[in-house]
Amino acid sequence: MARGDRRESLNLRVPPVLKRQVEEYADEAGISINAAACILLTEALRVERRRKM
Repeated sequence: MARGDRRESLNLRVPPVLKRQVEEYADEAGISINAAACILLTEALRVERRRKM
């Protein structure tokens, strides 16, 4: 997502272990937790779309 792009909020309640995994990914990548969650969700949706084809 580029700066200035329109954004919407998605409030998720997740298990603590999943939150820690996203936080670890964010730390390793040097990005925010929010950015990490966006990347991981985008990739998961891409995989799911390919799987359905």
